[in-house]
Amino acid sequence: MAKECIEAGDNAKRDYLVRVLSRTKRKDYENYVINAVWNRLGMRDVKPVTQQPVFWLDGHRSFIDLYFPQVVIGVECDEGHHRNEGQHARDVNREITISEVLRQIHGEDYEPLHVDASLPFAEFEQRIDDVVAAIAAEVKKRKVAGTFEPWVQAEDDWRRYYADKDHISVSDDIGFPRIVDAVNTLCGTDYKRYQRSWFTPSGLRLVYGGKYRVWFPKLAVDGKAVAAGWNNHLMPDGLRIEEYNEYNPDAVDPVTSEEASLDKRITFAKSLDPMTRQSSYRFVGVFQRITNNDEGTRKRYERMADSFPIIRR
Repeated sequence: MAKECIEAGDNAKRDYLVRVLSRTKRKDYENYVINAVWNRLGMRDVKPVTQQPVFWLDGHRSFIDLYFPQVVIGVECDEGHHRNEGQHARDVNREITISEVLRQIHGEDYEPLHVDASLPFAEFEQRIDDVVAAIAAEVKKRKVAGTFEPWVQAEDDWRRYYADKDHISVSDDIGFPRIVDAVNTLCGTDYKRYQRSWFTPSGLRLVYGGKYRVWFPKLAVDGKAVAAGWNNHLMPDGLRIEEYNEYNPDAVDPVTSEEASLDKRITFAKSLDPMTRQSSYRFVGVFQRITNNDEGTRKRYERMADSFPIIRR
C-alpha cells in the first residue's frame, strides 16, 4: 500500500511537470530556458511554477516566467525587445512591484534572476548554469538551516491528499472541483450534492454549533464580477476579502461591529488555475467579517486563521 501511494504521488508529480513545463506558447527562447533550468537543477523536491501570476494592488497582474516558491526566486528570460530603453524602464517598475507584492505574502525578499537570450551561445549557456547554481545554493542553505519544505506531492485527488491529515491549510497544494467535495472532506459529511455558497453543514454544527459557516465565493476575474454582479476580491497578501455588488451598491447590508464579529467563515474561493485552466475551490483561510467600508458599499472580511481542523467521524 505504501509503495502504491509513493507511485501515485510520483505519477501526480510527473503529470504536473508535463503540464507546467509545456505551458509556454510561441516563445521558443523562454521555453528553452525554463526547461534547461529545471532539468539542470535536478532537484525533484523543488517545485517549479511557470507563468506565476502576481496580482498588483490596482488590479493589474504580471507573470513570472519560472518561479520557485519554496525559495522565493524567479527566473526571467529577456528576449531582444527587453533591451529597448522604454521597455527596460517598464521592466524595472514591474519587478519592483512584483517584489513588493511577494514580500507581503512571504515576508521575505524576492530574488529575480535574468537570462539574456540575446547573448552569444556560450555566454547564454553559462548564464543558465549560473542561474541554476544560485537556485541550488539557496535550496541547500535552507536545507541546512532546517527552513526548507520539500515538494512532496502534486496531488489532484483531494481524497488521497487529505486521507491522513488533521487540518486543512492555505498552504495545501490542492483544490476541490465541487462545493460538496470540500464540505465532505472538511466536515465528515456524506452529502451527494450541495450548491449553496454560504451555509452551516450538519457536521460542522455538531461540533461548533452555529459559530462557523462555510463560504464559497467566486473570485473576480480581471477585476470583474462573475456571480450576479457580486465582486469578491481577495487581496494579494490573502489577509482580506472585499465584497460588493457592481450593479447595486445598496445591496450591501449595514452591520455593526458586534454583528460582524459573529460572522466567521471557513472560506474556499473559486478561481481559475493558471496552469490547468480549470476552476476549483481552494481553502484561503477562516475569515471574520468586520464593519463595512466608510461609504457602506463594501463588505470586508479579515483572515483570522490560516488552517482549520478536519472533522473525522
